[in-house]
Amino acid sequence: MKVNCLVVRYGELFLKGKNRKYFIQKLVDNISLTFQRNDYQDFQIEKLSDQLIITTKNDSWEEAPRLLPLLKNVFGIDVFFAAFRLAADLDQLYQFMENFFACYQNNFSTFKFDISRGDKSFVKNSLTLQNELGAMVTKKYSWKVNLINPQKTFYLRIYRHFILFFTEKLNGLGGLPVGSSGKVLLLLSGGIDSPVAAYQLMKRGLEITYLHFYQQQEGQEKIAAIVAKLSVCNNYADSIYSVDSWPFLTEIGHISQEKYRLIILKRMFIRLGCWLADKLKIKAIATGDSLGQVASQTLESLVVLQQVSSLVVLWPLISWDKKEIIKEARKIGTYELSLQKYLDCCSLFEPRHPVTKPRKEIIEKLEEEIFWREVLEGVCKKTSV
Repeated sequence: MKVNCLVVRYGELFLKGKNRKYFIQKLVDNISLTFQRNDYQDFQIEKLSDQLIITTKNDSWEEAPRLLPLLKNVFGIDVFFAAFRLAADLDQLYQFMENFFACYQNNFSTFKFDISRGDKSFVKNSLTLQNELGAMVTKKYSWKVNLINPQKTFYLRIYRHFILFFTEKLNGLGGLPVGSSGKVLLLLSGGIDSPVAAYQLMKRGLEITYLHFYQQQEGQEKIAAIVAKLSVCNNYADSIYSVDSWPFLTEIGHISQEKYRLIILKRMFIRLGCWLADKLKIKAIATGDSLGQVASQTLESLVVLQQVSSLVVLWPLISWDKKEIIKEARKIGTYELSLQKYLDCCSLFEPRHPVTKPRKEIIEKLEEEIFWREVLEGVCKKTSV
């Protein structure tokens, strides 16, 4: 027997009140895009108050095994599963269960039924159905009921007009549908942190556009590979703006106090990021900074970086430690890519004794030693938007 629908249940979208329709429609759009980008067109999505039901237009579900895993890359989904959609009729339910278990392949010895009724007017309550269906199965097979720790759970969800039966629930990514919160420009380095930051921003409904400062043309395949890896969760968006950092690096070398060079370089990057975001009509920029992880990420350093930004700066990893970031990078599949050899432009100006508590007045005085405005203007002119 083949399933005849896929079911997607919302997580926090259910709590969105008057804006719920907007978020649910965004989720529908993202699921549709995911299917279409994977060469599947023959589907329709029904929006209910607490879930989506996905069916095919010709009732053919040969593609279900291929489509189900695609949902694991879509933010905004709490749980999802393949299911049988039945009529809300007791006799049809009994007949279906007889037919189902007659051809069900099992590798377990204990089971239980998990039954809930959205429609309390259904002719039998959940406990009665649980007992009757359990007795039907134990009479026919050698399986035993175990309500505490079963090896297998069979799920029934009873609604006013239909019943859903399924055997497995899969956890979704949660969060909000990508794009429902707008867009953000992320400063993407070649390290471990910024791809994880991108993923966390997607989870809060932001679509990511990337800005990368390169020191050399060689090796940028690594950056493209990271963006491609994340694109399946980013509504398949993979826009990267790559900027040659040499004009900045050359100018920063003239700063008299070496320990301040890196923080001034990062201020220039923030300024260019704001300029680009404004051109793209993006309302915020973001980085992979984590508080206190390195000298340029102390609270004082982040303050002087924020001061040159004309936009909101988001730091999604602000409270994460390195172990947490590495664990997440492994989970999302960017860790090995980030470890590939690549010359990060910031590493060229990592001083032996970096300033940990930079002062705004000193930085601004040191910036007067260089022509950063002219350099920034020149780089902006060369950046194609």
